[in-house]
Amino acid sequence: MRLTSKASVALTTRQIGVNTMLNFSNGVFKKGGMSSAGLTLVAAAALASFNAQAREISYASASPPVDTGINQALEWWSNELEKRTDGEVTVKVHYMGSLVKLKDAVEGISSGVADAGYVIPAYSQARMPLHYLSTTGVGSGDQYVTTQAWRRMYNKFPQLKEELDRNNMVYLSHYSIGPGVLLSKDKPYFTPEDFGGDKIRLASRWAKAASLEGWNVTPVNLTFPDIYTALERGTVDGAQSYLNYVLPYRHHEIANHVVEPNMGQQTNIVVMNKRVYENLSDEARAAIEELKDEWLLRNARGDIEDNEDAREELENDPEYPTKVHMVSEEQREAWAKAIKGAEQENIEKTKARAEVAPELYEAYLAEIEKIEQEVKENGYPWDKD
Repeated sequence: MRLTSKASVALTTRQIGVNTMLNFSNGVFKKGGMSSAGLTLVAAAALASFNAQAREISYASASPPVDTGINQALEWWSNELEKRTDGEVTVKVHYMGSLVKLKDAVEGISSGVADAGYVIPAYSQARMPLHYLSTTGVGSGDQYVTTQAWRRMYNKFPQLKEELDRNNMVYLSHYSIGPGVLLSKDKPYFTPEDFGGDKIRLASRWAKAASLEGWNVTPVNLTFPDIYTALERGTVDGAQSYLNYVLPYRHHEIANHVVEPNMGQQTNIVVMNKRVYENLSDEARAAIEELKDEWLLRNARGDIEDNEDAREELENDPEYPTKVHMVSEEQREAWAKAIKGAEQENIEKTKARAEVAPELYEAYLAEIEKIEQEVKENGYPWDKD
């Protein structure tokens, strides 16, 4: 998927500061009544102005270029940014970790290897301890609820911006990919007791819970893009994934079972290199700010709808049908109890790096509960469309 393309460049009156459009034909600028020397000077000034202003933003993504709600929202954002800046800013997305590997995304964007992209704080906890709290092990996994709750934390806790400043990054957006699911080849994992010593790729919070609670499991440390190969080769028997990522990453080709504990969620943070951001024009930065709220909504809605579609598509895939299991309330409580200790330890660990961590975490959970109730009473914003 290519998000933006440019076949030609128009130099507008805004860019060149004259009262007409310049046409370029056969290597010569033409304008009736103006000397060739004058044309040369104006053209040179115009091109210098354009080159100083135009900027293609390299966006690093570890995701495949498939038609997901998150990718659709990204495409909308890139197109709107180009439109609202009159072509001053365009975006080129580099998929599948082709520009920066996911585990190196914070370093890659901070250093300027990529101009922008999404990062997973779990892979850089030492550098982004407060942002790591955006991912929860308990509570609602609703993408809209958690996305809106975390957005409000930026307004309440300036320490989040300070953390990004230290990493030479600027906040653009964020999105939740919902609760984790458990993939397996041979048997479903309805509770921790079902692991039975299997080798499982677990997210960091769950790996910590396995250690604290003595789960009979062998945690395997893998980045997300490596799950498919590990399942295929038998390096792991199962893996923690996300429902709407099973199809795009083709995990269903290997896994026969998907279990939804429906608890907690993962949030990814979208950032831009701070120097790149500050070198954009005032108008471009204003456009970025104006697009934030709508981008958040599109991300949440797209991911929620993808989850709804994924259940049906997995069950009915003609070549690789995969059974999707919902846990019972009793089984969900077993997971919640098993995760609670790791969640609390993470808060204490984060507090050692950032004193405000417990206060931020409690405010975040309270906001999640508040917005969850609002959705129960009023539905999602797009329900009114």
